[in-house]
Amino acid sequence: MTERNALELRNLNVWFDPRDRHSGEPTHTVKDVSLTVAPGERVGLVGESGCGKTTTILAAMGLLPASATVGGEVLIDDRNVIAHGENSIRAHRWTDIAMVFQGAMSAFNPVKTVGWQIREALEVHGIARGRIAVERTRELLDLVGLSAGSDASYPHQLSGGMKQRAVIAMALACEPKVLLADEPTTALDVMVQDQVLRLLVRLSTELGLALVLVTHDLGVVAQTCTRAAVMRGGEIVEEGPVDDLYRRPAHPYTRALFESTPNLDDIRRATAPDSTPEPLLEVSNLRVTYGDLARSTRRRRFSRATSSAPTNSEPTKPTDAVADVDISVAEGELVALVGQSGCGKTTTLQAILGMQPVRSGSIRIDGVETTGLGAREWRPLRRNIQMIYQDPYEALDGRLRVEDTVIEPLLVHRIGGSRRERRDLAAESLRDVGLDPDVLASRYPHELSGGQRQRVAIAASLVLRPRLLLADEPVSMLDVSVRTGVLELLDRLRREYRMGILMITHDLSTAAAYADRIIVMRDGRIVEAGEPWQIVNEPAADYTRKLLASVPSPDPRHHHAS
Repeated sequence: MTERNALELRNLNVWFDPRDRHSGEPTHTVKDVSLTVAPGERVGLVGESGCGKTTTILAAMGLLPASATVGGEVLIDDRNVIAHGENSIRAHRWTDIAMVFQGAMSAFNPVKTVGWQIREALEVHGIARGRIAVERTRELLDLVGLSAGSDASYPHQLSGGMKQRAVIAMALACEPKVLLADEPTTALDVMVQDQVLRLLVRLSTELGLALVLVTHDLGVVAQTCTRAAVMRGGEIVEEGPVDDLYRRPAHPYTRALFESTPNLDDIRRATAPDSTPEPLLEVSNLRVTYGDLARSTRRRRFSRATSSAPTNSEPTKPTDAVADVDISVAEGELVALVGQSGCGKTTTLQAILGMQPVRSGSIRIDGVETTGLGAREWRPLRRNIQMIYQDPYEALDGRLRVEDTVIEPLLVHRIGGSRRERRDLAAESLRDVGLDPDVLASRYPHELSGGQRQRVAIAASLVLRPRLLLADEPVSMLDVSVRTGVLELLDRLRREYRMGILMITHDLSTAAAYADRIIVMRDGRIVEAGEPWQIVNEPAADYTRKLLASVPSPDPRHHHAS
């Protein structure tokens, strides 16, 4: 007898009701998708944003909204668990089939500790209670690379990568047979990503866990999965062993996806520039501290001014988040800042933008020292300095339509003489990032995929055509083809408009492919800087070598997570 599949999708279809229930036809989002996953097998589900990947696995979990109609079968141990809707899937959710959601940064309740939320899952499903639940929670957090003390942390106290790992721990709490992972490594740096992928492979092998991995990163699929299915327009256009898809793709779309994936093996030496461009951003000896003396002193003064009682409070000992950081970005230059989560990359960008107080050092933008500027003095600079934030789930206002989100910066800076002119500028910016304004301009963020949300956030940052763009993981949630399009767009804009870009990315292959220089950061300090070929082929720091060793190759034979 052959072993039965842990999960089987059989002729799965999903329709969404039209926005106007009185007219229009339902939208056919997932079309006759069939997929099998055996115990211990790892299957990748890849394709562009909006192609139906996430909708497919949400349908398998029975988590689609009431506006969706689902047809077909979802079989777990040969039992159709969606036959009777919520009544039939409820008993299997999290215990037999669990999911890691894409938006890990907004997946937790902000007023409860991470440990409390994992223990709640254990208790609700009758897995463990009391001290046993506490011990199990710490085991799970340790399993995904977080310290035991993390269970007492609130979500805001964790970096993006740490939150993502905690979400994975929660999904594994009830020891499911099937794990559906929707972009589980999106917010992780390459070293932590490598650890998580190795963890998923080990769990799959040792526990017989069937894994469906939804990802835009073909390198992740190549290093983690044994088989992959390629989706386009709601359909699976090709399926097979990952090595076959890489070397002998039958469908041109599959070939295009792999060709769009950056590869460190393709990096070539850059030619020396004819002239040295003017510096646009100059950061020197930057130091940013948390709980610093200055803020503690202000608090003590306020306390003495409002109370006659004596105070014996001591100043909080400063903790350096960033120390002795030197960065420069010239006109038309793209500089990539890479390093692990929590190393100080985002703090550096926030300090440059004036969002984080600077303890010491200098930040000059277009020759203007900004460290001592007040809010009113900053205002004229804002138009020419924009930031793309890491998490599009938090960056977009859920009450604003897409068009209004992109128009808002134009209104703030009084650009465009009429509503029509602003709408035209917004439409142009949306097209620049690969979105059709005729289709998406009137939608709200909750009606968009994760990748579409990120593109809207990028469009809102680019609509002003800034002189300096600070990009915090700008393409981390985009599929490979759209990611390539956006990076090529940024590359074109910085060349045409002499726009300087300082980009944070955990993807060293992307940094090497598009940046003029790469700066490697660790524990708040710069450990190495240089042009991409030198960083990739002649790294001076051991830490850089470890980062490079963790980059997943799109070639399945190059390296396997194990």
